[in-house]
Amino acid sequence: MAYRPKLFAGIDLDAHTRAQCADVSARLESQGLNGRFEPPEKLHITLAFLGWVEPQQVEQIRDALRATAAQASQFTITLDKLGAFPHERNPHVVWIGPRSQCPEFRELTQAIRAAYGRIGFAFDKDAVAHVTIARIKEQHVHLPLVEFKPMQLKVTELTLFDSLPDGRTTRYEARDRAPLA
Repeated sequence: MAYRPKLFAGIDLDAHTRAQCADVSARLESQGLNGRFEPPEKLHITLAFLGWVEPQQVEQIRDALRATAAQASQFTITLDKLGAFPHERNPHVVWIGPRSQCPEFRELTQAIRAAYGRIGFAFDKDAVAHVTIARIKEQHVHLPLVEFKPMQLKVTELTLFDSLPDGRTTRYEARDRAPLA
């Protein structure tokens, strides 16, 4: 059976933002938050999760990523909030994101999802700009308060990531990168 890649389009973090997010993770862990913390090399912002795809679809997926990037302008996202899904009083996913979603992110997400929609993918929920830093399995966990300086992430390209098995977890490899106009 041929290898079926598990793909998603996203925004890779620059080294400085990655290090700042990793610092927030380490501080949460040192305060006793019990969870599975994402390693720094996996930190990113997801735009469109595609899941398992057929190998013959990869080129169309790359083309859609490149075409979307060619039409989108560079922008900056301010990551200035520690949050959780479904909410801070019952965290299952702990994240760093913006206090308010910027319109450029929303437009970019809508554009990439529309491009993928034209080749057969569907998306149930709107994207929310965030960097997942931990996953919490316990119930009724308190999310510690951690202060941090706002991070300015300059978005200059889109990345097509492949989620690969790596022991009991996964690792992400960039399959393609497409610069924004």
